[in-house]
Amino acid sequence: MLKTAFWQNAAHSLHPSIRQRYIRHFELAERWELALDAALEVWSRAKAGLARLFQTPPRAKHEH
Repeated sequence: MLKTAFWQNAAHSLHPSIRQRYIRHFELAERWELALDAALEVWSRAKAGLARLFQTPPRAKHEH
């Protein structure tokens, strides 16, 4: 069962006989896409968290 509108629309754009033959490929492609999106989101959050962790505080300006 396809979850995203893109893959649903792609599958429905095919003739029913073709759709039946290739629906499994669409499902696998959608799973790969969703997994990749999730992995990129995790990476982005981890990168931002590490950047905050190792960010040096701004130096105070000393007036003489």
